[in-house]
Amino acid sequence: MDMLMMLAAAAAAVTAPQGDRVKPVDQCFAIYRPGSPAGTQAAGTSSDQTVIGATRQVIRATRINGRPAWDIVIHQRVPMANFAMRDHFVLNRDDLTPITFDNSRSGVEHVALRYTPGRIVGTKTDKAVVTPIDVAVAGPIWEGNLWGVTFGALPLAMGKSFSLPFYQYDGGIGRFTLTVTGSQSVATPTGPVDSWTVAVLKDGKPSATTLIAKRDARELGSFAARGGTKLGGDCTGLD
Repeated sequence: MDMLMMLAAAAAAVTAPQGDRVKPVDQCFAIYRPGSPAGTQAAGTSSDQTVIGATRQVIRATRINGRPAWDIVIHQRVPMANFAMRDHFVLNRDDLTPITFDNSRSGVEHVALRYTPGRIVGTKTDKAVVTPIDVAVAGPIWEGNLWGVTFGALPLAMGKSFSLPFYQYDGGIGRFTLTVTGSQSVATPTGPVDSWTVAVLKDGKPSATTLIAKRDARELGSFAARGGTKLGGDCTGLD
C-alpha cells in the first residue's frame, strides 16, 4: 500500500453520501477478464479483454411508508461459471442508508435483511439451512454489497478521501476507505465521459478502482486485479 493510501485509511472521516446525487438509471455493464496487467489499462481500452458476463443496474425512485427511497437492483450473470446473482436494495433517499436488502442466487433467496436504528436483522439460507442474522451497530452504516452507487453519491474531488462503515452478510461489519486518485475519459456506448478514478480500500486492503462520472455521478465501471466492468454488454434476461 503506498503512503497516500495509508494516510487516507488512517485519517478519513465518515462523510454520509448525498442521496440527491443519485439519479434514476438503467445501465448494462460487461463483466470482463483483463488481457493486460491490472492497472495498466484504463477500463474499456484494452483490445484483448475477454467479456465473461453482464450486470444490469436499475435505480428507481420510490416511497416506503411515505418516506422517499431509492429502489436499486443489481443483477449479474456469468454463464461460464454458471453464476447468477441478484441484489435488491431499498435505501433512504437522503443518505443511502439501507432499509432492506435481499440477495438471490439463480432465482433462490439467499439473504434477506432489514435495517433498523442500531440493529440489522434477517436470515441467510445456504443449502436449505436457514441461519438467523441479528447484528448490533453503532451509528449509521451502509450496505457492503453496493459500491459504485454509494461512492458516486459522495462529494468527490481530486485528492479527497472518505470513510464509510458497512455491513456485508458474509464478512460482517467493515469499513470502506476511498481516495480520489485522478481522472480519465471513459469510453461508453454513447461516447466518452469524464470520470473520477476512486481507489477503494476494504478494511485497509486495496480492493478495486471505481470510475464515477463527474457530470452526473453515475457509475461507469471498475477494474481490479481479476477483472472489472465497463458500460456495454448484453443484459438480455436480467431484470
